[in-house]
Amino acid sequence: MTLDEMYDELDLYGFDDFEDSQKLTLLNEAYFDIVTREPWPFMEKLLPSLVVPANTEKITNNTFGGSPTDVGSVLSFVDTTNDTVMIPERFDVIEKMYRVNDLESSPINYYFVGDDLYVYPVTKGATTYRLAYIRTPSAATTSSDTFLIPSRHHSIIVYGALVKAFLVNDDPQAAVFQNMFESRYQQMRNDVWVNQYDRTDRIHVVSDGYDWNY
Repeated sequence: MTLDEMYDELDLYGFDDFEDSQKLTLLNEAYFDIVTREPWPFMEKLLPSLVVPANTEKITNNTFGGSPTDVGSVLSFVDTTNDTVMIPERFDVIEKMYRVNDLESSPINYYFVGDDLYVYPVTKGATTYRLAYIRTPSAATTSSDTFLIPSRHHSIIVYGALVKAFLVNDDPQAAVFQNMFESRYQQMRNDVWVNQYDRTDRIHVVSDGYDWNY
């Protein structure tokens, strides 16, 4: 659905007196409510060949070409130049346990400072990474109305916006549309989270060796 189509649907429910800018605000709020609830598959993104220059530690929102700006949560981070799987660590642990040793090596750890992704130690030479992550959603605008939710489920954004619109007017119908929103949300979950049926379900037992009884 385009923004105009969403605006028209809001009008059908009696909100034709709302300005388009107000409708857009409600739609964006509903959109963020949906996409931040869980790590949806449609929020995943893969950078197969992210080239980071030498002497670099900040990976995201940097000035080098290709530096990603929408990394929310890392799914997989691999140094394909040195065949190394990067190890996640907390920023404070890096500061207290690693950086005091002034390690000189190719990066082996990654960590976040706020929303920015860093590696430790700094890259010695140009390094290529394969990075998979959950994207940080961006608000739709009049010039960019791309919603990451699959188009077949765009109606849930409208339902979410209607809930907020009815709440603005202190209308009891908000509860009705809240139920419709939650029902539509479950339908989307059932559709989006299962995309392969060609293998039977398996239970993987993962245990720490220190917990074993010998």
